[in-house]
Amino acid sequence: MKKISILNIKGGVGKTTSTINLAATLAEEGKRVLVVDIDPQSNSTMAFRVYDIDDLTVSDALLNKEIDVKNIIKHTDFNNIDVLPSNISLAFAEKKILLDVTRNQQNRLKKTLESVEDEYDYCIIDCPPSLNMITINALVASDEVIVPIKIDKFALDGLGYLLDSIDEIRDEFNEKLVFSGCFITMDTSTTVNKEIKKALKDLLGDKIFNSSVRQNVSVVESTFEQKPLIHYKPKSNANRDYVNLAKEVFGND
Repeated sequence: MKKISILNIKGGVGKTTSTINLAATLAEEGKRVLVVDIDPQSNSTMAFRVYDIDDLTVSDALLNKEIDVKNIIKHTDFNNIDVLPSNISLAFAEKKILLDVTRNQQNRLKKTLESVEDEYDYCIIDCPPSLNMITINALVASDEVIVPIKIDKFALDGLGYLLDSIDEIRDEFNEKLVFSGCFITMDTSTTVNKEIKKALKDLLGDKIFNSSVRQNVSVVESTFEQKPLIHYKPKSNANRDYVNLAKEVFGND
């Protein structure tokens, strides 16, 4: 099982949308996909229609090593996609982890996922817009991290810090972690976009994916329908873009 974190410490850049649609694209190709929602907002969990405030969630797995994660994972209405769900309880889990000195704090998600290693081809982790202990758990568990970027005047803010943090986590906790690159979401053909794309290219070199995801009303519509684009409007520009992005990110696997 290859594990990929989708991360940016900025909100509103399309992390959850990208998680949902990359997972669905892989699933349509026959790959078995586990989506891990570690954002207390639980948008991935809701998008796949498996949210329940009273059920066990990823926070229970992080806090109690005796819980079998297979009893937490939810099947979805979409073939080949399961979800390790989140709910608001995750907002309080970090403090409990930090107060618990009886266990390693950084590798809990990694340990949790070991028992399902052979049951999925991919695990895609939807991270919160912060670099907290829960996010560190995701990076310690991951093989790769990819970063969605929305083009605006603040697009580059915090990116250097994020990349430095990924390097630190690789050095300290997960020597196999690879920063695979950034991709642009909500893309438009404007002068500002072209200028910031050039700045990103200068900063990142070959760590910026060629595929970007165009601004498209179908993305918003699909969230209300609670369907990935490939099931809601497969001929939309945004779905085509996610298919191309998936080929670029996962093409050699």
